[in-house]
Amino acid sequence: MKKYVKQILLCSLLLIALACPVQAAEKLIIVRGQDFPPYHYLDEKGVEKGFEIEIIIEVARLLGTTVSFKQYPWSRCINMVEKGYADAMMNLFKTKNRETFLHFDDSILCYETNTFFTLKTTNLSYSGDIKTMTAYKIGTIRNYSYGKRFDAVHFPLNYQMETEQELIKSLINKRCEVIIGNNLTLQILLNQTGLQDKIKALKPDVSKDPLYIGFSKVRGHKAFSKAFSEKLNQFKTSEKYQKILRAYALENP
Repeated sequence: MKKYVKQILLCSLLLIALACPVQAAEKLIIVRGQDFPPYHYLDEKGVEKGFEIEIIIEVARLLGTTVSFKQYPWSRCINMVEKGYADAMMNLFKTKNRETFLHFDDSILCYETNTFFTLKTTNLSYSGDIKTMTAYKIGTIRNYSYGKRFDAVHFPLNYQMETEQELIKSLINKRCEVIIGNNLTLQILLNQTGLQDKIKALKPDVSKDPLYIGFSKVRGHKAFSKAFSEKLNQFKTSEKYQKILRAYALENP
């Protein structure tokens, strides 16, 4: 009889543990999508680099926490934080859908400027009215948000891919007439691949919106998300923060 009582007690404790929110682990798992220089990327030695990487590490240190960055395809990262397989995801726009499974607090990691790009040999132009671009074959990243203005427009000829490198290739191979992406990142990738003389940015820019780090609701990180936001604001006033920006030749990202 005592054996059964013990088993029932153990089962009850297990159920209680499962029902309780998981607090911030000693080492947080933060997922990120494909390399996105200078925000986050692997260098030639396979070392995690990027100004956001360095900022997150320093803020975590202020909280007495360490972090581990894991890289997966963008769509998989979204799925992992939604289901609680990771503690957080970096480099996100705040959207209504994402707020259903992620905690976003006030502190902003940085801003992202998105821009249309096309081949220099085309006469395609952009007036600033996003709806005028709906007639073209456009390349985007699957499950990305490009800001409220862009997301609100329906593009019937939208070709979705997984990486910025695929976007560039689709433009070079003329599978798309125009692509949209982070202006800073795409310019860096174009220079790295030697394609800067074949592809041009269209002005004006499409949008400039804040990027956040989102913490998993399934993992119970509401309090930690708030604490991280407070420490991030604090860290932005430090000389160490300015030193990180200078190292990546940034002024006010």
